[in-house]
Amino acid sequence: MMNPNQHSHRISILLNDYLQGHLNLEDLIQKLRAIEALHKQTQKAIKSERTLWFRFSKDDSLVTTIDDLQKDLSNHNREFTLERIREALNVDQELSIHYS
Repeated sequence: MMNPNQHSHRISILLNDYLQGHLNLEDLIQKLRAIEALHKQTQKAIKSERTLWFRFSKDDSLVTTIDDLQKDLSNHNREFTLERIREALNVDQELSIHYS
């Protein structure tokens, strides 16, 4: 079984590319969903309701799924979410990836 954190480097690169303007939101979400699908394929007992979700710091109590990320980056939570991503990428690799 593959650990979702094995994808964290790739996801960090995608998030950084988004922050730098090299990816638009649609492309970011599409690439994150492709990683999620890849992870689902490696699972023995796939449950359709399982998703990848992110923690942007060790004390982050929010469960941020790809859907949440898409919604937050396209509404009034955009600046807050961008700041959380910046901090996660700049502070001792605090981004962690989970699958449940």
